[in-house]
Amino acid sequence: MDVISDIQVTLQGVMVTTCDTIEKPEFRVKAKTADIYEGKIARMRNAVFYLRGVPFLYLPRYTIDLEREATNIDLIPGYSSRNGAFLLTAYSIYPSEDLRATTHLDYRSERGVAVGQDFVWYNKERKRTNGYIKGYYAMDDSPYRDEEEELRLTSQGVEIPEDRYRLKVMHRKDFTDRDSLFLKAGYLSDARVEQDFFDEDFRESPIPENRATYSYRGDGYSAGVEIGKQINDEFFSGLSHLPEAYWNVPLTQIGESGLQYEGENRAGLLERTYSDFEEENGAEEYDSTRAHTSHRVYYPTRHMGWLNLIPRAGATYTYYGSTKGSDTEVGTSSSTDTNGVVTTTLSTNTVTTTEGADGRFLPEIGLEASFKAFKELHSSPTSLGRGLRHVVEPFANYTYIPEPDLERNEIFQFDSIDQLSDTHFVGFGIRNKWQTKRDRGNGRTQIHNYADINLSSGYDLRSDVEEPLSTVRLDTELLPADWLRFEMDIRYDPSLSELERIDSEIQLIHADTGNSLGLNQLYRTDRNHTLQANYRINPRGRLGFDGYTRYELEENGVEEQTIMVKYRTDCVGYGLGVSWIGGDVGSDGSQGEDDWKVWGQIWLTALPGAGLDMGAR
Repeated sequence: MDVISDIQVTLQGVMVTTCDTIEKPEFRVKAKTADIYEGKIARMRNAVFYLRGVPFLYLPRYTIDLEREATNIDLIPGYSSRNGAFLLTAYSIYPSEDLRATTHLDYRSERGVAVGQDFVWYNKERKRTNGYIKGYYAMDDSPYRDEEEELRLTSQGVEIPEDRYRLKVMHRKDFTDRDSLFLKAGYLSDARVEQDFFDEDFRESPIPENRATYSYRGDGYSAGVEIGKQINDEFFSGLSHLPEAYWNVPLTQIGESGLQYEGENRAGLLERTYSDFEEENGAEEYDSTRAHTSHRVYYPTRHMGWLNLIPRAGATYTYYGSTKGSDTEVGTSSSTDTNGVVTTTLSTNTVTTTEGADGRFLPEIGLEASFKAFKELHSSPTSLGRGLRHVVEPFANYTYIPEPDLERNEIFQFDSIDQLSDTHFVGFGIRNKWQTKRDRGNGRTQIHNYADINLSSGYDLRSDVEEPLSTVRLDTELLPADWLRFEMDIRYDPSLSELERIDSEIQLIHADTGNSLGLNQLYRTDRNHTLQANYRINPRGRLGFDGYTRYELEENGVEEQTIMVKYRTDCVGYGLGVSWIGGDVGSDGSQGEDDWKVWGQIWLTALPGAGLDMGAR
């Protein structure tokens, strides 16, 4: 050891490992020399990384800050039917305790080389990502799978270049406990770049979000302003706020009057845009200034000690800087047959026009009614808790809004505000709860709803409505134990006498071992009927399994299957993953080519936060 100064020493023949075993560790980094600064920072020269005695990486300089998170080097080799042999790499460093920089260098034998750079910063106190900048560029040698796919996609207006990229930005800034700024944007080279290279991001958000929102929470109100624009409008349609401000008041007591008030106010310039392909097929962009204000006053009352009646009155006014009209164009065409007879044909075409400013006024009256009844079924302890109580809550909600002067077909449609119109409707239902008391320690008990079942529907009282009974909905939530949860949402369409949707989920989670099993079922009339299983087996043990399976019951059979086997030693984790996705079914019923991939992964168990995620690559 050479002492260079009070803060620097130089060591010869340095070895660093995260393993408990010092002699022949499974993973180690060796360097000829290393400079140690104040016992905190080590700068290694000619560092060689070993795994099970085999060298796999050489770096001429390698710095370790012992007071910050360690550097991650992540490698995922594999093979897929679409990409061929591939190697995904990520090299992460931590310039500061709240910043991570990750460099990507990826190779796919069927597609070529890709590079990327991520910067991710954190809010340590709130334990969340505070922002990121993520850039990725790929020179794609095979943007289309084959000529058939190219013809199919181009016919849908999807053209894919060889130069492919994405740039994503997000930032969240809390100025005080009351106000914050949120920014999010994504710029893409084409409509399918995320689907091809970042499928997890694509599933979470198929259309990239581009907006900036400033929000402020005051005493009894919230306010803010949002600017949003679809900057990828060549490929995607979108709604732009240029900008839109809001000021809302949540349900608030008005002094000692017993009245309650809530209000919503929004104003801005809105724009509806369409992709180039949609415009070529007749879609037309439109925009309008819009100012919307809505106010309601409630008077909660209780009668006979059990009946809750809440009458309300309110009004909504929406101003539009431009409204929607229509114009009929009449055209003629003539043709002459072989006998010299001339035939003239008339044709009409209705086009949308932009009209002047107008407003829509919607007064409203309504009444909510409900009551609760309960019965103690028993007070004995059971495996679910102590005692059992059944609570029944019937409810009804009546609303009347007269027909406005400005109808929906005269309004440019941007969001749900523009859908408001005349209403004469009563919603009704009944809610059932089965409750017990559970011991939470230190003499504390807590009411636990182990069954919550809500049945609801509604009836349209307008005389011109052919099918007045609305969708019947049954919501069920069961929590019989801490490790078991079941939810189901059933919707029945009485006008068609058929089930519209069934969405159910069951989760089993063992808190001590981390084992979990989730089963999801989704049925939608004339669309799909799928089952999906998600499971984690022995995730904290030496040998574990993660995976999921999605199965289409009516047509396609197994649609997707992924499984990863993980094996851990005292300092190194090894993973082997297999994924298979069924080909897309075209509008003509043709079945596209299946996708499958196999990959391996190695990580240091002391450094679980990897810079790579196979599901997002």
